[in-house]
Amino acid sequence: MSAPQPFPYSQTILLDCNRRSSVEFSASNLADTNTALFTNQISSGITLDIGDQVSIQSAHISQRGAGGSVIEFGGKTLGTKNISYTEQNDVYYIGTEPYDIGNSGIEYIQRSPEGFAYESSSNITENIKMKDNEASVVISYYKKTNGENYYGLPRNFGNASSIADLTGYGGGGSGGAGASFTTAKSYYNVSDGYPIGANTYVQQASHVLADDWYEYFGKDQKDAFCFFRKIKNDNSKFTMFKQDKIVWNSAFINNASVNEYLTASYCNPTNDDKFKSDPAARNYIKVKKKVNLSVPVGYNSPASVASDITTQLTKSEDPFIIKSGVAGVEADSVFINSTLNRAFPCSNYWNLDGGYNNRFFNSAVNNHVSVGGVVGPPPVAGVSSATNVNRATQYLNSYAYVGFKRPEYVEAGRAAFPVNGVRLLTQQLQANASSAEIVTDMTYTEENLIKLKNFFDAQRLYPELMKASIEGGAGFQNNYSSSVNPNSASLSASFADEARFIHMDLKKVNEDNSPLGNDMYNVSYSTTNIDSPPLSNASDFSSVPLFIAFNNNSSHLTSNDTLGNNYENLAYGFAKRAVGIIDDDLIAFTTEKIGGVPTSYYQENGGELSSFTKIGYDYHFNAYGNAAIIPSSGFAPVQYFGKQAFSVADTCRNVYIGADDPAFKYNDIDGRFEFENLHTAEKVGNFYNAGDPSPTAAIFAPPPSGQAGQSCYKIDKQLHYTSFSPYMLPYSDITIKHNASTGDQKTFVQVNVNLEKNKIYDAHGGISLDDMGFDEKSWNSGFWGLLGFQYGQFNASGKDIKNYQTLYNDESSNVEPMTTNAEISSIDALSYFSNAYGINLFSNMLNSQVSFHNTATDFRGYSTKTPDYIVSPTSVILSNSTRIIAKELPRRILRGYFLLNSDILDQANFYQTSNPLQTMAMVGKYSGANDFIQYDGGGAVFTVTRKKTITSIKTEILDPEGGLSQVGDNSGIVYRVDKQISTDLKFAENLFSQMNNK
Repeated sequence: MSAPQPFPYSQTILLDCNRRSSVEFSASNLADTNTALFTNQISSGITLDIGDQVSIQSAHISQRGAGGSVIEFGGKTLGTKNISYTEQNDVYYIGTEPYDIGNSGIEYIQRSPEGFAYESSSNITENIKMKDNEASVVISYYKKTNGENYYGLPRNFGNASSIADLTGYGGGGSGGAGASFTTAKSYYNVSDGYPIGANTYVQQASHVLADDWYEYFGKDQKDAFCFFRKIKNDNSKFTMFKQDKIVWNSAFINNASVNEYLTASYCNPTNDDKFKSDPAARNYIKVKKKVNLSVPVGYNSPASVASDITTQLTKSEDPFIIKSGVAGVEADSVFINSTLNRAFPCSNYWNLDGGYNNRFFNSAVNNHVSVGGVVGPPPVAGVSSATNVNRATQYLNSYAYVGFKRPEYVEAGRAAFPVNGVRLLTQQLQANASSAEIVTDMTYTEENLIKLKNFFDAQRLYPELMKASIEGGAGFQNNYSSSVNPNSASLSASFADEARFIHMDLKKVNEDNSPLGNDMYNVSYSTTNIDSPPLSNASDFSSVPLFIAFNNNSSHLTSNDTLGNNYENLAYGFAKRAVGIIDDDLIAFTTEKIGGVPTSYYQENGGELSSFTKIGYDYHFNAYGNAAIIPSSGFAPVQYFGKQAFSVADTCRNVYIGADDPAFKYNDIDGRFEFENLHTAEKVGNFYNAGDPSPTAAIFAPPPSGQAGQSCYKIDKQLHYTSFSPYMLPYSDITIKHNASTGDQKTFVQVNVNLEKNKIYDAHGGISLDDMGFDEKSWNSGFWGLLGFQYGQFNASGKDIKNYQTLYNDESSNVEPMTTNAEISSIDALSYFSNAYGINLFSNMLNSQVSFHNTATDFRGYSTKTPDYIVSPTSVILSNSTRIIAKELPRRILRGYFLLNSDILDQANFYQTSNPLQTMAMVGKYSGANDFIQYDGGGAVFTVTRKKTITSIKTEILDPEGGLSQVGDNSGIVYRVDKQISTDLKFAENLFSQMNNK
């Protein structure tokens, strides 16, 4: 009889291993461990025999928000990227209260707009980490030319009224502060001109870009009417730059370690006495701010993401107090900076007045005569030299921040050339040289070529720079229309495609230390006919644009790719290699394909262009393409009717520039994220005197508007006299018709003569998104890519890039940089037609000027006289912001599954490329619900191949790449062990049977 066989069966053991009962969790107060890794003890231990099977029975992975309409952020680093932004390097804090700088008894200035005696700044490069839940965004700021809070440049000074001492270039401030309240209208109703600081010098037409300027009929030095040019007030954007070194108050610089700020090189950036004092020659850098944004790691609802980012974009800093010089007054002014809105230091009527101009251009700090031979008055007798120096530096720091209309062009030009330019080496280019070759003293190196390439590429962003050169403007000389051969093959293509330009100084030869060009400060030359200034004017030291040929077919060739010896193989499309002039090869330009050098340039320079003439990039504000402004506080000593005065008018030196109400939103209908309000919108607003309950017959006091705080845009904008700038003089006279019996008032406030008609004015300023903090390779896996934005939305490419002066809409693309403006819709057209009182009539008619006649009529009922005056009614249209809308839906889940790893396995059995893992299960995230990802088992079963005893189990929850996942503390894994047991269920019966057999 055979021996009985044992009966096999399976014993199942379940092991609950969860994070909260792990060794790591109990020690969490002592060690910072990752929640995706935890070790659980098995009290008595378990022996695994060969043939036993292990698997995962179930798993519950904690991820808050799992299963909802959420977006997952893992906190993963994707790589690094370089960004550039402005950093303040060196400062000395002195406070903000006013400070008496002279012996006048009443003359005092604010110590500093931001509390510093001096500061230095630079644009630094930082290597940042690119992460999927964070972004380091770089922004820049711009101010719009909407008629408020700026001066156009160049400008000699900015007095607050026409009360001026011509000999002293406008006096020392008393012209404003000494005026009587009864004559307050004289601040506002006089014409702009030389007596109150305007630069009335009329450059020749070939020296200027007509698109940037308008003709103004104002006063010259002799108080006679004349024409001169001013920067257009047409709602253009001007990006903010700052001086890299600024002295805010020289009286507090008494330390030898910082005396470099007051050396000759500070006020005199060049060595030539004739051209030392020159604000434009300062080193300006673009103001760029790094903004750090982030959301929590894990699952976030779209609404919470939008809310978190908006909160960070609008976060306010602590209030900044400007202390008062008035006894018993705690604080006269305060500003609060926020992430995207800053109170920029700026000029005011006091620090930029004629007296301070005098000290800067004529004091011992500079010690020279003005350009054009006009000798300035000496410093005021009886005033200390230290005070004169402080007044000079106060004038210069009024230019601390400057806005440029074409920032890329300005940055690239200053990077490519020094302030004094380079030299023309060609010997005496003769008149009518249609094939002139321009040889420079710049060495032919890849570094120099790249700088020039960047400069010429920036010109391509602004087509008007090329268009104006051949089309000209009304009354302006065409630079090249008579030079270009009508039969030239170049005209088969756009001039903008076949030309670039540099600046040339027709007056400076062998003057190595003087800057190229000149802003013509304090020179009073003017003309009564701006269309026909003298063809040759020895006083015109401004530069001209010199156009050169550009071959787009060779624009891809580097210095190593081409010999650069003819037009067909110009390096980067513009550079010819000049060989044999000096030891090094030099950069040369050709002009034959675009018609040579204009004849007028030779006529202006005595019939020839001499060798060593200065060429390059002209830093000056009046140079071709360099449209510029400076911000101003907007304060005058008194308001229009003289009944309200400002205690901080002469000390307040800040103005807000940026986006005051930015928003990052999630559109539930479209399911997409979007930026809004990256600008400070125009508001319906109120006249400064609105709401006066009992105005006199002579004072205009309209009722306050019920829509004053609503965002809008305006056509034929009407100024409300809330801010003051000499640049906008004359402000329209407010003529009041008063009904004595009823107290009613009637007036028609005309549009300011300086504002461009039929233009849309939608904002005071804003910010631009210069760098979103991710390269193209990492974009889709990075923060903005997860939210649905595409790389190309913020990074323009190709030939058809549009500059930021474009009118943005929700679908704007290939614009660099990106920002927003008021939403302009055809639906609004019904609101354009207004009556004389500015009330929208909601008609299909077009807007029009309105003429007011007297009551005298002929027999037909027509007026017998000319109109008394003409009003351009302002159209005010309520509007929302345009949006930068993500092109795609946000990605809900970063990675579709987890890997569950455990050391319960002896060997790695999951191969991820070359990284084998001890993986027991893959858990898909699609099954998430109520903050947990659930796994119900059913996966792989593993057989034990060697006997061992386990006393603990280590669990790892991994991402597909093998790194630890971001999970919560409530995760848990239930392991299953199936042991194979062999036993005899009939032990007694079999025992007796065996005994009987024996």
